[in-house]
Amino acid sequence: RALRYVPPAVLSAIILPEIFLPGGQPDYSLLNPRLLAGVLAALTAWRTRNTFLTIVIGMLGLYLFQIFIQ
Repeated sequence: RALRYVPPAVLSAIILPEIFLPGGQPDYSLLNPRLLAGVLAALTAWRTRNTFLTIVIGMLGLYLFQIFIQ
């Protein structure tokens, strides 16, 4: 029964450092495009429960945030 928690734990261990530590330095500001895209993807996943749409919205959000913020 405990093995069903392995995929979310591994995914979190891969994704969260990339969102909160871009370039190895902590960045929790609203000028962090990865953080904004992560929040957008999390909201999409929560509302739609659609994995493909979550990935598309997250990647599109990251692309647009990187263009307009940096």
